[in-house]
Amino acid sequence: MNGQELIAWAVFIAYFLLIFLSFGLVFRSILSGIHVSKLFEGRAFFFLRTAVGALLCTWYYMIKFLHWSYRYHSKLNQTNSIGNWLVHTPLFEQAWTVVCTGRANWWWSSWICTWTIVFTAIVWTESGRRGIKYPYAYMLLGQLVAMSVATSLFLSAVFLNPRIRSTPRSVPVYIAFPLLMAFIPTYLLPRHVNTDKFMSSLLWLHGALLLPLTSSSTSSIAENATARIPFSMLYQMLFATAISIHYPATKRLLGVLNPDQSVFDKLYKTIFSHPAQGSISLDVIWVGIIVFSWFLLSGSMVSRAIKISIATIVAGVGVARWTGVNWGLIASVIPILILLGFGTLGLHLQRLRSKNRTKRRELLDKMGMPERAVIPGTANKPPTVSGDKLVVGFWHPYCNAGGGGERVLWSAIRHLQKTEKDVLVLVYSGDYPTASKDDILGKAKNRFSIEIDPSRIHFVPLPSRYLISDKYWKRFTLLAQSLGSVYLAYEGLCGKDGLWGDVFIDSMGHGFTFPTVRLITGPQTIIGAYIHYPTVSTDMVKRVRERSAGVEDGGASKSWLKTRIKLIYYHIFTNLYSVSLLFPQHIMTNSSWTQAHIQSLLTKARSSFLASILLKDDTTIRKREERGEAKQEDRARCEVVYPPCDTKEFIKLGNLDKRKREIVSLAQFRPEKEHAKQLHALATLFEKYPQYRKGPQSVKLVMMGGARDANDEERLDGLRKLANKLGISDNVEFVVNAPYSEVVKRLGEASLGLNSMMDEHFGINVVEFMAAGLIPVVHASAGPVMDIVVPFNNQRTGFHATDAESFAEAIHQAFTLSPEESLKMRKAAREASVRKFSESQFERGWQEGWMRLKGLVKRHRDEE
Repeated sequence: MNGQELIAWAVFIAYFLLIFLSFGLVFRSILSGIHVSKLFEGRAFFFLRTAVGALLCTWYYMIKFLHWSYRYHSKLNQTNSIGNWLVHTPLFEQAWTVVCTGRANWWWSSWICTWTIVFTAIVWTESGRRGIKYPYAYMLLGQLVAMSVATSLFLSAVFLNPRIRSTPRSVPVYIAFPLLMAFIPTYLLPRHVNTDKFMSSLLWLHGALLLPLTSSSTSSIAENATARIPFSMLYQMLFATAISIHYPATKRLLGVLNPDQSVFDKLYKTIFSHPAQGSISLDVIWVGIIVFSWFLLSGSMVSRAIKISIATIVAGVGVARWTGVNWGLIASVIPILILLGFGTLGLHLQRLRSKNRTKRRELLDKMGMPERAVIPGTANKPPTVSGDKLVVGFWHPYCNAGGGGERVLWSAIRHLQKTEKDVLVLVYSGDYPTASKDDILGKAKNRFSIEIDPSRIHFVPLPSRYLISDKYWKRFTLLAQSLGSVYLAYEGLCGKDGLWGDVFIDSMGHGFTFPTVRLITGPQTIIGAYIHYPTVSTDMVKRVRERSAGVEDGGASKSWLKTRIKLIYYHIFTNLYSVSLLFPQHIMTNSSWTQAHIQSLLTKARSSFLASILLKDDTTIRKREERGEAKQEDRARCEVVYPPCDTKEFIKLGNLDKRKREIVSLAQFRPEKEHAKQLHALATLFEKYPQYRKGPQSVKLVMMGGARDANDEERLDGLRKLANKLGISDNVEFVVNAPYSEVVKRLGEASLGLNSMMDEHFGINVVEFMAAGLIPVVHASAGPVMDIVVPFNNQRTGFHATDAESFAEAIHQAFTLSPEESLKMRKAAREASVRKFSESQFERGWQEGWMRLKGLVKRHRDEE
């Protein structure tokens, strides 16, 4: 082996070593910060498999090309030396010469060239906003192996790395310029075949695309670049330039077709005309499959379902037309398929219910509560048989959030454990098992002073809880969350760790779970609900109709057309939601405002066509009662049960006439709580009454609340920035995730309690303000104005406001009350909180509802 052959061998081996290095960097990028098992789940695993398929197809023909090239060289040079072949054969140029010679050949190759340019822009963008490492490795892998393989692996990384930054609105010129310039060698390639310029055009194309990936969209160089163009304009320019290449290539291809030859036949034959062409053409086909799959699998669950359904229908119609299927035959088969579907569903439900009985028995045995089991006797006591147990499930996916809804949950469970010794409680939660049972119950004790017996409670995990997160859905959030709750209910009831009991109580307001539970569990499971607020209300629809901006408006206020579409959407959703409320046998609401809305929805639902189909309408129910098949008390009730407020600790707080000049806000840092309005109110107060900013009359706003996740933390950071911008940061203090003892201490020192949320369905924090001796200043809507801050024994208990200006004025009025008036108002507010909203009042109302649910369980068991 001479020196030239040694060098050729070294280059050939280095090529494959570079391929392995690229694969190593790509998989290191994909697995950065995640467990390797995540790669084999969901959409990431799908694209991993497409990468394997693309690799096998393209490299099967790549290896055939190498074999063809070796044999071709051997025939021409009468030698079998591989070293001689490597020395005298420019493999890269040889392969690209084949795929660029001929109009059909270039038609295939042009697509992979233009996709490579567009793919570079996508990698640059997505790697920056998702924190994907080594973006250049994906392009290097695409150029060395196959663009389809690189595309699939990059999409795996995309689905494993959620967005951590927003999409850049503009791109530096130094990034855009090489991308646009890469179209020049692409255009020239078929014209430079078999010339000295061909290789330089190839190298220009490949090198220009690696340059943009040397820095990400979040690098300091990219962010500080002054010369920029809008990102949307860049994509328009890329696609326009790509069309200018594909249009003439397609036109020239059509011009060489024989009269009796179809374009598909020509392209199909071209694929297998040469091994190099086969590799490139299959690369193009796999890229098309992968990009189309990306389109189908990206977006929300609803959009994915719609896109996949449309694609399936179109494909089915296309296949039917191509094969000449008899449509009459298909139409005749449809009813049979529907009947088979219902029969299969019935058998599946029977299997699920049988499996649930086994899982229920195993869980009760595990928890030390055997059902209908023989209990050995003793010397003084004969053997006995254990009686039936009650298994009660609470639907509360965010049970560890630490808010007012969670206080209701834990208070209800504690009351059940105190009054029912044979009850096992299930809690459906997405917090478990990330947070252990001890952690969750410990937080309930620390936050609410509520102690739960761990031996009589079991947590059912909900791994797909993200489906009900408002951050997961960008469009049609209410409907998408509700549909997500349907899947989540199925997961909680029938999943790997799923289970259901005798009673199912939704304590979080996911109304679409009710028909799901009824379908899966049958009539034996009694359904109850404690509703904190209606998912959709007439107030929300009114704000959209009046085109006033709000949390649920989604920008519709700026467009008449969007407002019409939003109203239609709300109309459809309201009908579906109201009918779902017909399934619970007992409904409790936390306020008069919520009760009025729920009763209105129930009345509307009973007169709907859908309710008549589901046998939930007034006429059907009345006929069943007349025939003795049901009793009038079986109709769903809707009663107000005020949520439990821990007034015991707060009423111990003294010094009602000697409080600091502090205003306390107590609420989770969620968007609907409108914390920004409080800051604007304080700024307005200082502007109108400067004495409150500094000096003996100065006041301070203490914003206390829980931050559940990164979104809340980001919102909290925005509030801090707003306080600085308004120039009031010296008078504002943020207290985040404070323990219960700290909350009590702070409320015992402050003068006023502030709640600025519009349509606060109840407002436990307002009750806590009143019990602690604070004067409440609340939004004049819903629970606070209808149930809580109302006159008690003809004595005013607080102030109402709507916007920043009125809140500022109400705060001023509260601080200017005489000591006698202030003390009288504080005492009246405290007494009202104890009389109406204490834990004992909640337990009394809850017990009435529970006895109704328990009675329905007993009746069903007696009828069996």
